[in-house]
Amino acid sequence: MGYRYLIFDVDGTLLDFGRAYACAQKAIAEKLNAAYTPEYISLDEKLSWKIWDEFGLDNTSNQDIQANYHRYYYAYLQRHFTCLAQTLGWGGDIDELVECYLKHVALSCDFMEEDTFDIFRQLSASHKLVLATNGVTRVQRPRVEKLLPYTEAVFISEEIGCIKPGKTFFKEMLVSLRCSPEDCLMVGDSLSSDIAGAVAARMPACWYNPRGKQPPQDIAPAYIIRSLRELERVLS
Repeated sequence: MGYRYLIFDVDGTLLDFGRAYACAQKAIAEKLNAAYTPEYISLDEKLSWKIWDEFGLDNTSNQDIQANYHRYYYAYLQRHFTCLAQTLGWGGDIDELVECYLKHVALSCDFMEEDTFDIFRQLSASHKLVLATNGVTRVQRPRVEKLLPYTEAVFISEEIGCIKPGKTFFKEMLVSLRCSPEDCLMVGDSLSSDIAGAVAARMPACWYNPRGKQPPQDIAPAYIIRSLRELERVLS
């Protein structure tokens, strides 16, 4: 259990993407001259999920999605905001909306738990900490800036050219860190990306499960925690 590296997923594990999305969502509403109401939020989220599903971006086990995720992601943003603008009768430049969205998500770095930062900093005294995130560089690097003084390395899927759980992503990490899978513990909230990818790479995995969901039968993390503070128990 003497792990040299603790590899943390970012969104949903360390940082709260829900708050980041809400921040960007509000900025987009202002661009569209729309009132930021529950009705607007419902419309935006309904369109977002519909188009996300059309692109199959949740199907992270698909090799085409793994390799081409970022190209599809930018296309998804274009279609999402095109549909939203058309629905609201806005005739401006869609690229402006995409830029506004990415800018405001990048500005948001709210942590999942009140003591996330303190826990991360404390763990850096005994382990080498690594960040592994699916996302685009221009958004993710600014969001993790506060964590960088305590971080050994940052791996972003757009830079690697493959998303988690792809073999390429995990292989790139291990080669760069010059370590074996058993030297690492992957900590993440996504069973399909973080845990499945780690298990496939024969890397021990810890599922961050703050809502206490029932674990599936087909993916078996070595550990399950509901709070990052529980990592102290896992690592002791």
